[in-house]
Amino acid sequence: MQLNNQKNNLIFKKETHQYFLDDKELISVSRIINNYLGSNYDLVPKDILKNASVRGKWVHKVNELYLQNINEENIINNLLKKLKPLTNELNYKYCEKSLNFLQEKFKDNNYEFIIEKVFGYDWIAGTLDLIYFDKNKDKKFIVDYKTYSKLDKSKLERIKLQLTAYYWLLIKNGEQKLSNIAYIYLINKNEEIEIEITIKMLHEWQMALLSYKEWELKEK
Repeated sequence: MQLNNQKNNLIFKKETHQYFLDDKELISVSRIINNYLGSNYDLVPKDILKNASVRGKWVHKVNELYLQNINEENIINNLLKKLKPLTNELNYKYCEKSLNFLQEKFKDNNYEFIIEKVFGYDWIAGTLDLIYFDKNKDKKFIVDYKTYSKLDKSKLERIKLQLTAYYWLLIKNGEQKLSNIAYIYLINKNEEIEIEITIKMLHEWQMALLSYKEWELKEK
């Protein structure tokens, strides 16, 4: 599946979570949301944050490998066999759950995938975990993976705004056949949560953008 043209000189530096386009730094979706809602990580111990980040990277990587080779026989068994000696038991369990979920969700051949795609528009950028095209519905759906042990109201509202921002970015890039239904995949629970991108949510994203611009002016 090919999405509409995206400037190939948009660069994402994972280690610092920074985006650059022609040497100009773009502002990440997560930074805009943190500015608008406040950071939800300030009170979390650094070792917990680090472990969660590592776990998320493992899950994203094995999901990417699986979806790229979804038609290969025994792909899950092969991935898990190679993964086991490389990481700890908890990370392994998360990856196993995630792979089994993907196998069930995409068990036929009616899907195409875009994995960890970077998008930018104007001064904003973000990376989408997964976009899949359902051939039966003739629609594309946004999916965001989360490794939270639980999903409270505050986290849910933050993720809704994040998915709305991604939807907005794709629309601004001229993407068509994009559903306003998006999904959170809560890996630890093997639970998929459906989110409808509404006009109200898009308005809130615009408020977040305005809030960031106002903050930026004050900082200058």
